Parts: sequence; structure tokens; C-alpha cells
Amino acid sequence: PASSSETSLSGRTSSSTTTTAVMLIHPIGVGIGKWYYHRLLRALHRRYFDVGHRLVFLSPDLLGSATASGPTTTTAITTTAAVDDNAKRNNSVDTKLPLPLLNITDWTEQLAYLMGEYETRSERNGHVIDRWAVVANGGCSPIALQLASLPLSYQKQKEAASSSSFSPSMMFQAALTNVIISSPPRLPFFLESTDPVKVRKSYRTLSGLPGKLFWWYALRNDGKFVQTFSEKNLVGDPANLGEEWTPNCLEAARLHGGKSRYSTFAFLAGTLQDGCRESLDVLAGSDVTIDFIRGMDKRRNRARSWFWTRRRRSNDTEKEAANNNRVSSESEEQATATGTTTNANDDAETT
Repeated sequence: PASSSETSLSGRTSSSTTTTAVMLIHPIGVGIGKWYYHRLLRALHRRYFDVGHRLVFLSPDLLGSATASGPTTTTAITTTAAVDDNAKRNNSVDTKLPLPLLNITDWTEQLAYLMGEYETRSERNGHVIDRWAVVANGGCSPIALQLASLPLSYQKQKEAASSSSFSPSMMFQAALTNVIISSPPRLPFFLESTDPVKVRKSYRTLSGLPGKLFWWYALRNDGKFVQTFSEKNLVGDPANLGEEWTPNCLEAARLHGGKSRYSTFAFLAGTLQDGCRESLDVLAGSDVTIDFIRGMDKRRNRARSWFWTRRRRSNDTEKEAANNNRVSSESEEQATATGTTTNANDDAETT
């Protein structure tokens, strides 16, 4: 598909050579898309050595991101339909669809379908996929975990003779043996769920004027905000972003009239913070290996920590001032009461 990048690496192969396919799941953010992994794929091409098997890397745009942010549906037309000449020649017309509030399952189903589709194409070309590995970055970890749990969930449902929302044609057939999570969030992210009502409310708000203003601000001045935010919060050394980072973000963010903002708004609204307990329960005791990769930069998120520190300090100052006012008021009341008692005693003595 046009929304997917594919890279194949192999040394000397034979009929007995095994093939491992790796699905790369990019983060979700302003202008982030499949290009996020292009530098990695180029580096693999330069440094790859013959390990005796074939590696295939797939890097698709997630739904709502970059090239996958302009969904359309094709419908047949009648001879009386008011359409252009090109549509009449093709006897069909493409209709643009609105983007809904995307969730973990939407992205998981997309990737499961692409994996199954790639298996079919690869087998036709003489390469059977023997196993899958999934790589996810940061907040997209729930997608990788749910994707890994799908075959196990489907098998359990099949054994229980219950219906499944996934048909065999939508499922990949090779075993998914490895999940690699890069820059994993803190543990509560995987265990705690957000309120779906609050998520929908936040998404509606972001899809309105506040979101439009945010998107305009993020892209103005040749993406100065994107560059600054990325340097402060995404890398330990700003030089590691490379010269292509901001231009790629701007190009992808402007595709399809900027509709990729809706996947970013879904992420900001908390749609990925739905907890991973169900997926983890399914994977418990399975043969799936889960690995974590963390960088060496131990700094806290400076923007976030600065915000919350300022907020916390402000709150502490307000509480301290309130306590001082309360103590001062109590002292004044006591002094007033004492003065009143003294005056009453003096009056009594005078009488």
C-alpha cells in the first residue's frame, strides 16, 4: 500500500532460509509518520551483516497519520449522477470520509490486516514469513501488546466456539514471537485506564477551535515549536534529531489539508491510555518475548516537570498564605476577645 514502507535485508539465501518480518509502529504526534524509521532502515542497510536468514521491515503510516489521514470510499455511480468526466469513465466516484475518534483496536486491526496481506504477497513471491516481531515506541506500546495478544485471543475464542471480530482472512498466520518497546512509559500507563467519557469530551474540544489554533501554532515559523519541543522532550542531544526531522514533520502534518491532526488529538485526549491489563493477561505464560529499550538520558521531561513544579510551588505558596491568613485572623480574634474582656473587667471595677 502507498501508506507503507518496506525494506528487505538478506545475505546469501537458500530454500531453507527463514524469514523474520518486523512491524515498526511509529509514535503519534505532530507530523509523525512512517518516515520516523527511515533513518533506522538506512542504517541497517549500511551495517547489516549476513546472519543466515532474511529480515523484512514494514513501516506503515498508522490510521490518521500522514498518508493514511485521508480515507475515501469508492461507490458505483449511475448515468444520471452529476460527476466529472473522469468519474464517468471509471463508473465510480471517491467520497472522502470523516476521521472518527481512533482507538487502540482501530490501529491494531489495521496492522493485523497489513501483516496478513503482506504474508500473502510474500508467499506469492516465494518467501514464506516464518515469524513476526513488533517494535513500538513510547505511548504506542498498547498497540504492540494488543497486536501480540490477537492470535492467542483468537485461538481461545475459536476453542470456545464463540464468534470473533477477526476473521482468518484478516489475521496474520505466522507466529508473533517478539515485542520490543522503546522508551516505555511508566508502569501506571500500562495498568490504569482513562475515563472514556473524558476522552471523548477532550477529543471534541481538540477537534474544534482550540485544536485548530494549536495546529496553526505548531506549524508556524517553519515549525519552530516542533523543533523546540522535540529538542527539549524527545532526545538527550538535539543534534540527534537530524536536519530532516522538522521538515518531515511539517510535510506530513500538512498532507490531506492537515487531517493528520485528528490522530494527534486522539492521542492527546488519552485514547491510548486505555490500560493493557487484558493484553498482558493473555500474553502471560505465552512464548512471546517482551523486551524494553531505554536510552541513557535520565533527565525528566523539562517542559512537563517545569510546568508541574511551578504549579505545585504556586499551590504551596497559596496554601502557606492561606494558613498565615488563618493564623493571623485567629490571633486578631483572640486579641479582640482579650481586649473586650479587659474592658468589661475595667468597667465592672469602675462601677
